[in-house]
Amino acid sequence: MITDGQLSVTKRPWASAGASVVVHKLSARQQAWEDMKSTSPVIRKFSEFKQAYDESENSFVSGLRSVTDTIGSWFDENETAQVLRTMKNMDPDFSRESFERELREYIVPEVVDAYLSADQESLKAWCGEAVSHLRYRGSITGLTAA
Repeated sequence: MITDGQLSVTKRPWASAGASVVVHKLSARQQAWEDMKSTSPVIRKFSEFKQAYDESENSFVSGLRSVTDTIGSWFDENETAQVLRTMKNMDPDFSRESFERELREYIVPEVVDAYLSADQESLKAWCGEAVSHLRYRGSITGLTAA
């Protein structure tokens, strides 16, 4: 904003954005890797090659990149493996087999029985408040959610 030929600066609330950002030191292993990447001519050449490969617009390289990405995705961790890893991190004694057995023998039958008998209190205990909106009505085949 210019007033009377002078520049007038208005204070903006975002002017100090990022002022509280703290940069932390890299771990010793990360620092050693960064040092090696910056000093080793072989690693620098590989890094330059990878960057050129990733950024290339050549149709052959683009097709090759598509093929290698597809083959690489075959070995990626799928969603099931990610969930199992997370569960193992949360509970080191977690076992998929025992969890599936508990689901099959206890949890699923309890939830299905509560649903079929219209036991909203049991459903709330098992499923939380998400089932509170369900209304039940009688029908010829039994109780069903409306």
